Amino acid sequence: MTMTMTNKPIARWFLPLVVLGLLWGLIAKGSAASWLVGLPCIVLATVAFDRLRDQPKSRLRPWVLPGFAAWFLWNSLRGGLDVAWRALQPRMPLQPGFLRYKLALPPGPGRVFLVNCVSLLPGTLSADIDGDELVLHALDVGANVIAETREAERRVEILYGTSEGSPHG
Repeated sequence: MTMTMTNKPIARWFLPLVVLGLLWGLIAKGSAASWLVGLPCIVLATVAFDRLRDQPKSRLRPWVLPGFAAWFLWNSLRGGLDVAWRALQPRMPLQPGFLRYKLALPPGPGRVFLVNCVSLLPGTLSADIDGDELVLHALDVGANVIAETREAERRVEILYGTSEGSPHG
């Protein structure tokens, strides 16, 4: 039996809907009123599962994670001290603004991880992704924000095993 495009989502969603429905029934102990909350949650979880199923698979290399974590913690501390120093200065040496950074990482888990890491480093915020460019908000556009973002991307490339072929070298 061949499957047409119109019933493909039904086949893809059937098992997750059934499994989540059974789990909800067990958790809610069969309460009919719980389905007012349960049914929309089950449908949303199934849609999310279906979308995530089609994402490129992550090649996260867990043995690289301790080195990345040490680098990230050091830069968070260093950046936090820099932000605190700027905030405590009477003249507050800030030059806030937006910068654009050309991403080398392909769309997928590595890119998402990078964007979130950059937002967690003090003094920078990932404001938007415009195609293959990351729009950054920086407390000081005169600082080495682009170089630091490039270094973060390089380390994420190593963490995800995507460093070969990077235009950033």
